[in-house]
Amino acid sequence: MATSMPAIIKLCSLLLLLVLVWGVFEQPKTCEGGESFACNPKDAATKDLPFCRATLPVQDRVRDLLGRLTLQEKVKLLVNTALPVPRLGIKGYEWWSEALHGVSNVGPGTKFGGVFPGATSFPQVITTAASFNASLWEAIGRVVSDEARAMYNGGVAGLTYWSPNVNILRDPRWGRAQETPGEDPTVVGRYAASYVRGLQGDDSNRLKVAACCKHFTAYDLDNWNGVDRFHFNARVSTYTIANNITYAFMEYSYVHKASLTG
Repeated sequence: MATSMPAIIKLCSLLLLLVLVWGVFEQPKTCEGGESFACNPKDAATKDLPFCRATLPVQDRVRDLLGRLTLQEKVKLLVNTALPVPRLGIKGYEWWSEALHGVSNVGPGTKFGGVFPGATSFPQVITTAASFNASLWEAIGRVVSDEARAMYNGGVAGLTYWSPNVNILRDPRWGRAQETPGEDPTVVGRYAASYVRGLQGDDSNRLKVAACCKHFTAYDLDNWNGVDRFHFNARVSTYTIANNITYAFMEYSYVHKASLTG
C-alpha cells in the first residue's frame, strides 16, 4: 500500500495545521512572556485573513491556510521545530512536548523553572493500566492537560504532546515497557481512547491540548546490539499489523481527532 510523497506531505500538513488553527490560533497567550503564535490581532497585515477568523468553520480556515502556504513552507512545518512563515504572521513552533504520565520536560517544547518548577507525575503507564479503570485513565489525562494549559498560558510550554505511547508490549528488551499500557490490544486501545479524551477535552470546536499517539507502526526497538530504530527494517505480517499493532490507533482515532507520530 504505497503512498505518494505529495499525498504524505498533504496529510501531514493537514494534521499539523488543524492543531495550529484549533489550538494555537484560537488561544493566544495572555500571560507574561507570550504573544500568540499566529493571527496576532495587532498585526494589520494578517489579522483579517480568513484563517485567522475564529467565526469561520475550522475546515474553511484550514483550507485557506493550506492554499496560502507554498510547498517549501509546508515541508518546513513537518519537523518538530517548525520554522516561522513571516509573510503569514506565523511564528516558529516547537511541536515536541511529552506527557505520558504528567507534563515532562523531556521534550524541548516544555521548560520547568520559576513559577513552574515541575508538574504532577503520576505512576508509570504500565502500572496505571493494570487498574483496568478507564475513568481513572481519563481523569489523569484531564489533570495533565490542566497543568499543560497553565504552563502554556505562562509561556513555558506548547499545546502539542507526543502522548500516549500505545505500542503493544511483547518484548521487554525494547526497554520502554513502562511507557505502554501493556500487551493486550483491547486494553491498549481503551487506554488510548480514555487518555486522549482526558488530554483533549470534549469540546467539539477546540482542543484543550493536542494529543499525538505514538509510535506508528510496528515500533518496538530503540537500540539493541547496535541496531537502532532509525535503520531497523521491521518485517511484520499483515495479520499482526491488523489485529495487534494498529488496533489501538484505530480505537482512539475512531473516537477522537488526534494525530500520529512514527
